[in-house]
Amino acid sequence: MDITQLKYFVCIVESDYNLSAASKKLHISQPALTQYIRKFEDEEGIELFTRMSGRLNGLTVSGENFYSNAKIVIEQYNTMYKELHENSSSIKGTVTIGIPPLVLTVLFTEYLAQIIRLNPTIRFNIVEEGAYELRRKLLLHEIDFVVILQPTNLNNQIYAEDIIHKDQLTAFMCHKNKLSKKEKIQWKDFDHASLAIFNETFMIHHQLIKKFETESIKPNIVLSSSLWDFLLESTRSSDYITILPAPIHNHIRFDGIVEKQFEQPIYWHVVLAYPIKTHYNRIERYVRKSMHDFFIENKPIKPINQSE
Repeated sequence: MDITQLKYFVCIVESDYNLSAASKKLHISQPALTQYIRKFEDEEGIELFTRMSGRLNGLTVSGENFYSNAKIVIEQYNTMYKELHENSSSIKGTVTIGIPPLVLTVLFTEYLAQIIRLNPTIRFNIVEEGAYELRRKLLLHEIDFVVILQPTNLNNQIYAEDIIHKDQLTAFMCHKNKLSKKEKIQWKDFDHASLAIFNETFMIHHQLIKKFETESIKPNIVLSSSLWDFLLESTRSSDYITILPAPIHNHIRFDGIVEKQFEQPIYWHVVLAYPIKTHYNRIERYVRKSMHDFFIENKPIKPINQSE
């Protein structure tokens, strides 16, 4: 059995044993696919599929083992093929990284500028979406890596997570706000306070709502938005308070605005998440290493052909 036939077999299983659906995906006729199954089982003297009324409806024990091994072989073949081209003098390829807009603005502008400039033959496809949509794309294998906040709620048997930044949420308010005089903020200080927070498309929104419920407080949420700079500006000449990731203080003008930490903060931990595989290609390994060097080790990024 060659690699093409292995792919046929896996496609049949992943099409719920529907030969019509599998043949359309493979762009071959259904009779040819049926003949392939019969020929292999006859030649090997092994039944891979269980049948009911002549139709495939599952895998035998031998078929289940063969399916698990077939996926590994296909993955190794694809990796070998990619690296055949990557190991040339000019490493080429594409990698897709999903990053939420807030994290992109606060943490990734310098990193992306450097990595793109240093590797002109690699296409870095950056997908800017909310965390929930990025997680969906990762589950569907539409992107290679996703940058999201903990907790990710991903299955740790299937996905790996590398922490690339640790921080916390802080409160921003007008210097005239009575809470600006406190050294640190307590959550009970927000009971009936006027808050401007991220809308429900942001994980921070849900973290805050859960925290308010845990602390049994009822703030007055007067404004919600997807724009952190708008939330921040809304506090400048009002009694509104907004709660944002601390690194935002590196991107704002503090005239009239005060930042305060919490006594019991909500932590803002950013991770790089990706599927666990038996082998990663050169570009995938490079993305992981370059982020570790830049965010954790504070080292300069090297081009891919100098990184290993």
